[in-house]
Amino acid sequence: MLKLFDYLEEVIATEKISQLNTPKLLYTVSEIMQELGYTQAGMEQEPLDRAMHACAALNIPVDYNFKKVYYFKDGELVTDWQLSELASYLFMINCNPLNPFVAKAQLIFMMKDKV
Repeated sequence: MLKLFDYLEEVIATEKISQLNTPKLLYTVSEIMQELGYTQAGMEQEPLDRAMHACAALNIPVDYNFKKVYYFKDGELVTDWQLSELASYLFMINCNPLNPFVAKAQLIFMMKDKV
């Protein structure tokens, strides 16, 4: 019985550590797309997929940085994604740089650490 208790203590400690390492989900894809001036639905899927693939390739837990959420808007069920700061950055750099707002945001991200 003592061994079971020790195991539970380890599980609880591991869970507390993982909660500390879980980033806050601060932004939504729809908010970012609106700020970038995108009005056409469906433009977010490709950069979102690329951002998730980048996370996975870096062995960063995708589910800690991207969370699918649902809400009702005008009587319809809408799907959106909540993103961490890292996920927002990865999403942004994978958007179309021909959009002047995207290009400016990418430049700001690049210059952020230089100043």
